[in-house]
Amino acid sequence: MRMMWVGCGALAAVLAAAAAPAAAQDAKAAEILAKTRQALGGRKVENLKTLSLEAALQRNVGNMQIASDVELHLEMPDRFVRSETSSRAMGMTMTSGFNGDRAISPSLPGMAGGMVIRMGPGGPPPGEPEKLTPEQQEEMNRVQVRAQRTELSRLMLGWFGMAHPSLKAEYTYAGEAESPDGKAHVIDVKNGDGFEARLFVDQNNYLPLMVTYQGRQPQMMTSVVGGPRGGGSGAAPAARPAQTEGRELSEEERRKMRQDAEERLRQMSEAPTVQFSLFFDDWREVDGLTFPHVVRRAAAGTTNEEWTIKKVKLNPKLDARKFAVDTK
Repeated sequence: MRMMWVGCGALAAVLAAAAAPAAAQDAKAAEILAKTRQALGGRKVENLKTLSLEAALQRNVGNMQIASDVELHLEMPDRFVRSETSSRAMGMTMTSGFNGDRAISPSLPGMAGGMVIRMGPGGPPPGEPEKLTPEQQEEMNRVQVRAQRTELSRLMLGWFGMAHPSLKAEYTYAGEAESPDGKAHVIDVKNGDGFEARLFVDQNNYLPLMVTYQGRQPQMMTSVVGGPRGGGSGAAPAARPAQTEGRELSEEERRKMRQDAEERLRQMSEAPTVQFSLFFDDWREVDGLTFPHVVRRAAAGTTNEEWTIKKVKLNPKLDARKFAVDTK
């Protein structure tokens, strides 16, 4: 059934909006979500304190296919960390997440000197020191925490039928969607800080089918000086060397890098908004919890990411050092 939903790119066109008052819609959403959490494991969901998982990730970036290993650790209510290790030659690891209201900043631990990571366009070129005011640092932290909680909430809607509690999301019943294989309940999920998503729940078994949301169309970017191709809206551009062939970059090369960063920012800001979809499939029981072992992400109807979950642990004891925040 789920492959039929994947192929149904115009679900909004078959969405029958509910005409009931808002209070009744909220009651309906609460009823559906209660049945969803019961189908997922009932008390296993209610009593979930920590979660760990390991997954193999395949991501399409332009004409390239990139394989990574992902580890994810969640400690309710306010700790989350994700580590992604590329299987490419350098085997680099990217770590991100949050600990309370502090971001676990994206980093590449263990890299040789002279390599830096830029999460998004702009900022000084590689090799130049960051010159952020305390106010700018706080704003950057706020943006990073918000982005990580948003991404985690999209996954949690499909895993547990709820967004991360810090979002204080409201759930409204929006109606039904229909495909040739069946019907789904549709629930709108929003908060006052701009989070918006739509959860589709299978009417037959009350398991989540997919989560949709709006975002910028991923863009392919190319670094100007000796850098590999990077990817996508919200994705990390590839690391670029602060030195080229053993020498410091010239002022002209730095100027070109700065222009490149400005062009990246312009392209990202002008990229069209498209619908993203997260599909949840291959449901299996793990210690009493029903959990999807395949997650696919599509942008504008094209699948560009697939997770194959290899191991899930419920309520494991987590080392606090996994959520360490760099205070430098």
